[in-house]
Amino acid sequence: MPVRILRVEGTSGFFRAGDEIVAIDGRPVADQLDAIFFASGEGRASFAVKRAGRTRSRTIALSAFARARLVFEEMRFIRCRSRCVFCFMDQMPPGMRPSLYEKDDDYRLSFLYGNFVTLNDVTDGDLRRIVSLGLSPLYVSVHAVDRRVRERLFGRPMKRDIAKDLRRLARAGVTIHAQIVLVPGVNDGRSLDRTVAVLGALHPRCRSVAVVPVGLTAHRAGLPRLRRPTAAESRALVRWAERLGDRYRRITGGESFVHLADEIYLAAGRALPPAERYDGYPQLSNGVGMGRLFLEELRFDASRITGQGFPERAPVVVTGDLGARFMRRYAAPLLARELPGFSPRILRVPNELFGRGVGVSGLLSGRDIIRAAKRARTGSRCLVVPPNALDHAGRFLDDLRPEDVARALGAPVIAARRTFLEPRVIRRCQGGKRA
Repeated sequence: MPVRILRVEGTSGFFRAGDEIVAIDGRPVADQLDAIFFASGEGRASFAVKRAGRTRSRTIALSAFARARLVFEEMRFIRCRSRCVFCFMDQMPPGMRPSLYEKDDDYRLSFLYGNFVTLNDVTDGDLRRIVSLGLSPLYVSVHAVDRRVRERLFGRPMKRDIAKDLRRLARAGVTIHAQIVLVPGVNDGRSLDRTVAVLGALHPRCRSVAVVPVGLTAHRAGLPRLRRPTAAESRALVRWAERLGDRYRRITGGESFVHLADEIYLAAGRALPPAERYDGYPQLSNGVGMGRLFLEELRFDASRITGQGFPERAPVVVTGDLGARFMRRYAAPLLARELPGFSPRILRVPNELFGRGVGVSGLLSGRDIIRAAKRARTGSRCLVVPPNALDHAGRFLDDLRPEDVARALGAPVIAARRTFLEPRVIRRCQGGKRA
């Protein structure tokens, strides 16, 4: 289908707002991705546009297309048709903004933004397009390769063979990062071993596998009964990952390949792997290595403070249940070594929005932070909130912004970009200015 131009923000030249790009060099344009790919590079191309009911064509330099800075209509995304037993969208509390309930399963979003896609509904034509456009890397929710296990997890019949599709993409040179949401009693044990073995056979095109514990909120009425891994199961997973890591590092020349989410190490009471075991942190969005990277950045920021003198006012560090455990186990000893005598206050925020069983900092709401700060009587001290608790527009899940929380508390509230010791945070906290 043609792609409509909403506005021209650069040099208009041939293009007008309201034009629909029909084809480029005779190739039909199916969506915005085609328009971008077909018009990239150097040289010239013939653009066919529909304007006022008539089709007009002109050959122009691709540099002129780039200078036009066209803004296209919003892409129509492929909606998810699975009914995953662990789907987080089905566990969202009511009354939040509509976009938080939208389920996408679009390979284009996987390429553009790193969203995980199941590939359950791709066609052979979609796979050919992925290859022809070079949409790499892709982030794929695999979870299991056994058909019966997949049908139980995804809540639907499986018409495609995920292993076959991944092999096809790998042979064509597409890089894949895979995730496995682990549901105890469903895709653990032998199923997990088989899934990792199939993915491991695709290395180096399959670059990493993340094993993430299933996320469960308090809003599961009418949904299947599931549970998270126990502490004993988490310890077994850590031992399993260590054995596989040793094996894959020998096979791959140093890459661990299989990674566990930080939550599993915290639940197991085991130390996080060193930084070099994370292969460059390819799965940070899955909470894999986030803690270790934070410690590396915290150590760096602490070293800069050492040379400048201690800040007079230590900030209040806002985090969830898991983050508080992480801070006590890892960050506090680091600070005691690097900045003896400097002790920021940790504000553990119970998650009332999703339920007390949700402890990750990325799902904290503004109202929960306000309640916890008032209960803890943080007063006028500067609060530093984690960056992953805010979306691209700077909003918490309940649509509050840091400035809204600041007004409610009468205290500065600052969103860190890396750590609570980064220079801009320290300056803002010492100046007493509200974020």
